[in-house]
Amino acid sequence: MVALRASLFLLPLVATLAGAAPVKQHKVQGRSQCSANASHSHATSVAVTSPTSTSSRTSLSSSHAATTSKTTSSSSASPTSSSAAPSSNTVIAAYYSDWASNIISPEQVDFDRFNWMDFAFAIPDENFNLQFTEDDSEQLLQRLVKAAHAKGKGVKLSIGGWTGSAHFSAAVSSDANRHTFVQNIANLYHQYNLNGIDIDWEYPGIAAASPSNGASPQDTANLLEFFKLLRNTLPSGAVLSAAVQDWPWQDADGNPSNDMSPFAQQLDWITLMNYDVSGSSSTPGSNAPLSDQCGNSIYPQANAMAAVAAWTNAKFPANKIVLGVPSYGYVSQSSVDHLYDKRAYMRRALQVTSDAGSTSDGQIIFRELISQGALTQQGNEWVGDNGFVKNWDDCSATPWLKSTAADQVVTYDDPDSLFVKAQYASQANLRGVNMFDVSGDTASWVLVDALRSGLNLS
Repeated sequence: MVALRASLFLLPLVATLAGAAPVKQHKVQGRSQCSANASHSHATSVAVTSPTSTSSRTSLSSSHAATTSKTTSSSSASPTSSSAAPSSNTVIAAYYSDWASNIISPEQVDFDRFNWMDFAFAIPDENFNLQFTEDDSEQLLQRLVKAAHAKGKGVKLSIGGWTGSAHFSAAVSSDANRHTFVQNIANLYHQYNLNGIDIDWEYPGIAAASPSNGASPQDTANLLEFFKLLRNTLPSGAVLSAAVQDWPWQDADGNPSNDMSPFAQQLDWITLMNYDVSGSSSTPGSNAPLSDQCGNSIYPQANAMAAVAAWTNAKFPANKIVLGVPSYGYVSQSSVDHLYDKRAYMRRALQVTSDAGSTSDGQIIFRELISQGALTQQGNEWVGDNGFVKNWDDCSATPWLKSTAADQVVTYDDPDSLFVKAQYASQANLRGVNMFDVSGDTASWVLVDALRSGLNLS
């Protein structure tokens, strides 16, 4: 099934919020960002260096909504006690998407390299039950938990996503609804012997993926009450996290909240979805910029450093922030010709094809850039091949590929850019990193190894 990781459909909407950035939509195609009025000052002084060894990894573009889905109701749960969560304080995590099991099975995940895996997704329905998106989702989740626990690692169930957030607003809107929703989540927690829950509401107060999505000015306040109830209902050792945009959730007036400390009291950490900042376009930009180093971004709040500044300025502690990083990029039909050319190896003319089968737009995982022949490894360096020239954008600290013959540009992340992001996370005292998603990496785990190296874990 083809799935959207985030969505750029929100760009026109978010532009009206503060005029700063697009809004990101986690694990779905293109993400747009709401702008926040946060200063960039927090982490701009952090020094980063290039990695000593290069690694690479890709991500799969997909979505979590399916036309045929299974519903798991509260009555089907059989509570058991979950295993203890991993003790390591540094989070090195990834999402495991049920639609990508044909690329990597639960048993192929190397839990010596990860300490957390988020299973995506369970989707709330109109009755606040939780639906899985694939026929084998539940079996995959059980297998993932078994594989993780065999290595003493943890699994969280991620709830929502870009096309799975339609009913969140109603689910948290009243005390009665919250109790129903929380009990259904708790039942799944026990049924699948989980270690935690990840809430991926995109986004409180904004009907992002569709005009039919529920949205209310009271969404953020209601969400806090939901988190309090969920925290008190789950076992004491359960980890509770949230996937969030680059700036705090909006208050009742539609502005980014300036005090997120009450949420920090309930959450173990948040994951900043710093990807899908720019999607396919004739004038493509970075999918996941580290910063607005050149000060010329159309979306100056939509980068890792600005996101950390926005949340910490809103009183959310840095050590409860995990930086989300992508293992995928975007294919664009474009003739732009700028940025720094690092190295080129040209043989035959080649056009790459996105995950959706298009040569003009769509997402593409790192693994596919290699298998289709646009990238190749030369020693410790990943370089363009078959007509593609690898460039480096100093402004966002991300690579991009250009083929003049194919009239294509691919914006993506590689081991170099992921190393730098992880190094920034370490130096800014963040909790760790989380990659969307695990299927995008190579069989030799070059992307996660680059992240581990940047975090000083290897």
